[in-house]
Amino acid sequence: MSGPFKVAVYLYTNADILDFSGPVEVYSTRPFDGVGPFTVTTFAHHTPIKTDSGALEYNPNTTFAEIESKIEDYDILVIPGAAFDVIMNMIKSEEGKQLSALLNKFAASKPREETGKRVLQSVCSGSILVAASGLLANRTATTHHLGLDMLKQVADEAAGGQSNINVVRKRWVDAGTTDAGVRIVLAGGVSSGIDTSLWVVEQVAGKQAADWAAEIAEFERRDAAWGVEA
Repeated sequence: MSGPFKVAVYLYTNADILDFSGPVEVYSTRPFDGVGPFTVTTFAHHTPIKTDSGALEYNPNTTFAEIESKIEDYDILVIPGAAFDVIMNMIKSEEGKQLSALLNKFAASKPREETGKRVLQSVCSGSILVAASGLLANRTATTHHLGLDMLKQVADEAAGGQSNINVVRKRWVDAGTTDAGVRIVLAGGVSSGIDTSLWVVEQVAGKQAADWAAEIAEFERRDAAWGVEA
C-alpha cells in the first residue's frame, strides 16, 4: 500500500451533513497503534459553513483558494450534495464556476507518483455538480434517486446537447477514469457516501484498511448493486 493518501473535502453552505461527514469519518479511521492511510482536509469558499438544518456550523481547515492552488497534491476530492435548489443555485453562481474549474483541473491531473491513485468522489446530488463541469459525458452515473432526471439534464446542458450519459439508480457507480488516470466514483443518496468511501478505501489502500474502517464505524457494508436500475 502506498500513502498516505491526501483527501480534500469541499464544504459549502447548506450542504447535507452526512454527505461530507460520512466520508470524513471513513477516511479519518486509523489503527489504535499507528497512523491511518489517509489525511483529511476540509475547505470552503467561506467560513463558518452553515448546514441546511441550521443545527450545526463548520469551520473548514482552509480556503478554496488555498486548495485550488495545490489541488495536484491531493489524491481524493470529495464533493457532497445538497437540496436540489441549492445545487442549481450553486451551478449558476461564481463559486459554482470556480468549483467546476477545480473539478476539471483535478480530473486532468495525473496521480501522484507517491500514491499512484487519484479519485474524484461525489455523494448524493454532488454528482450533479460534477455533471455541470462536463466530466460525466459518455459515462455511467448516479445520484440521489429523486435527482436522476436532473442529473441527465445538467449533463446534457454542460455538453451543449446530448451528453450520452447513462443514468442508473445504484448505491454507487465507478464511472471510469479520465485521460489522466483519475477515477470518478459517484455515490447515490446520503448514506451511500459511506459505502462508497469504504469501497474507495479498498481500491486504494486495500481490503484490510476498508474492513477495519467499517468495523470501527460498526457499519454493514453494502455493494453497488443494491437498488433498482433506472
